[in-house]
Amino acid sequence: MGSDLTHTRKRLRRYYHGPVIKKTRAKVQFADLPDDLLSTILSKLPLKEAARTVILSSKWNDVWRVCPKLRFDGFTVCSDSVFGGEQYTQKFIDNVNAVMQKHQCMVVEELVIKFGFDSRVLGHINTWVAFAVSSRMESLALDLVPANSPGRTDQYRLPVELLDDGSIFRLRHLQLSFASLELPPQFSGFPNLRTLDLHLLQVTRNDLQDMLSNCINLEWFSMVRCHLNDELTVARPLSNLRYLRVAHCKITRIVLHAVELKTFLFYGRLYPIDLGHTPKLKHTFLNIYSLLTVEHALTVLPKVLPSVQDLTLHAHFTLKTPLLMENPCKFSQLKYLHLKLSIGHREAGNILSWASFLRAAPSVEKLEMHFSVLTFAHCVSEPIKSLPRCPHSYLKNLCITGFSGTTGQLEFLVHVVENAPALKILTIKGADSSGRDLDNEGKRRFTLKFRELERKYLHGIISPNVELRII
Repeated sequence: MGSDLTHTRKRLRRYYHGPVIKKTRAKVQFADLPDDLLSTILSKLPLKEAARTVILSSKWNDVWRVCPKLRFDGFTVCSDSVFGGEQYTQKFIDNVNAVMQKHQCMVVEELVIKFGFDSRVLGHINTWVAFAVSSRMESLALDLVPANSPGRTDQYRLPVELLDDGSIFRLRHLQLSFASLELPPQFSGFPNLRTLDLHLLQVTRNDLQDMLSNCINLEWFSMVRCHLNDELTVARPLSNLRYLRVAHCKITRIVLHAVELKTFLFYGRLYPIDLGHTPKLKHTFLNIYSLLTVEHALTVLPKVLPSVQDLTLHAHFTLKTPLLMENPCKFSQLKYLHLKLSIGHREAGNILSWASFLRAAPSVEKLEMHFSVLTFAHCVSEPIKSLPRCPHSYLKNLCITGFSGTTGQLEFLVHVVENAPALKILTIKGADSSGRDLDNEGKRRFTLKFRELERKYLHGIISPNVELRII
């Protein structure tokens, strides 16, 4: 065998006359890169890590100092100090001041300050903002949420008077967390602002409306825990807005016009919302804290979101006796529907009423339903309710999780399957009577139980071509 291998190697050497390629180490080193490219690379790193790169090359000793993006995070800058103490705060202040001293007379495109606000840093933050304004800043992020923020009302007041016409015109990105905003009279807005991220912002209804009405190029807007205790009406169309998030805000009503809107996220109690004509709306996520009925949801949501293509809805529902509602408002463009439902014991027998929601989405192709139901499993000797046929001709994929085999769940499953002639995939994920995931033994028992239900209730109505997945 060894002799054969030797002869093979000789033959390969004899008949191969191509060039031999030798692997060599690249001669270009990081230190050989031009300064502008080095600055771009370093701008992607946290400031502390960028400073450490000086050990790689003496040439980098000054390059990191001209990085156009300054990001200061208290946890990173003061990692070796006791969080929240006086030494922790002073070290952060000293580090920021030292870096800014080295950036005097240089362009700073971005300034990020992430540090729990207290009175000791107030004057310094004003100085840092003034420095950024003088350095032709385009992006400002002040994330000042302290650890003990609940109940505090001493937010940092953004000194808008420090912003001259040039800085207002240059600003592209603005993030304010645990801050207050008071606009001067005749404020002309931020005409080139692209993203606006507001969190725990103290602001009046009029100031916020005026600011948004003058952000004519705004593309991304988020407001979290900003309590107006009033309505928000934006007078001018937000013609470039593509992303909108409203979370945990005490607001009574929202009215705005965003014809280019593609993504809408909402968390909180349901109140009147008017987004105007939104033909390009693709993704919507709703986590509603209010107790809803199917009737109310089908009356309100299709009017607000008539063109949505992908809808996720999390809510608590009260359910009435099942019937197919005749609803003129429909989700005419909806392709993917994900429902996460919390249902009380008294409503568990009326889950079939959710057939009306599916009827309002005639073009849906994929339906995912997650149940959280506390009730007993169905007894096969008991009859089940049914509704008139209502074909869901485009439904190809049905996934039900939290399925514990209750009568209401079974009725809904049977109704959907017998009205879905194009169904290709049926996925059932089991749960115990409390809605919790199953262990291996529980999964084995659930599989046997579901196969029994399948033989009794789905035989003859489910196509043999449907792929059944029990997980």
